[in-house]
Amino acid sequence: MVERRKHKRYPMPRGTFAILRNEFDPLRNYTQMSIGEIAMVLYKSEPEAMGQVMNLSVGGIAFDGNINCIQDAENVQLDLLMTEKGIYLHNIPYAVVPIRTGGRGRKNNQKFRTNALRFKRLDGEKEVQLRELLAHHVG
Repeated sequence: MVERRKHKRYPMPRGTFAILRNEFDPLRNYTQMSIGEIAMVLYKSEPEAMGQVMNLSVGGIAFDGNINCIQDAENVQLDLLMTEKGIYLHNIPYAVVPIRTGGRGRKNNQKFRTNALRFKRLDGEKEVQLRELLAHHVG
């Protein structure tokens, strides 16, 4: 099988989470909070979806969860949290990953993966933070 991914994927340690939360529930002053405070606020905010990160690359993420339940994906923001190392990435731009079919289907019938997201247009700061998170991948 030929690898189609642009970027190498790395398995991530337990305690690395993808959190999809409503953009109208902003995490105020997260830069002045400890990682424990951030985790508690995220947990108590009842996120749209939250799952253990299975693997990560500079191009996207796969996680143990399901984003089918999200009604309005345009108003949902993605955060990444690595509790053990105290790393928190706030509001990462993303897009859902379409499932490629063998035939030429109509776009309105297109299906999407429910456990993976693709990063889009990361600014310099977000890319540096993501690479810091990737530095802690497991073997």
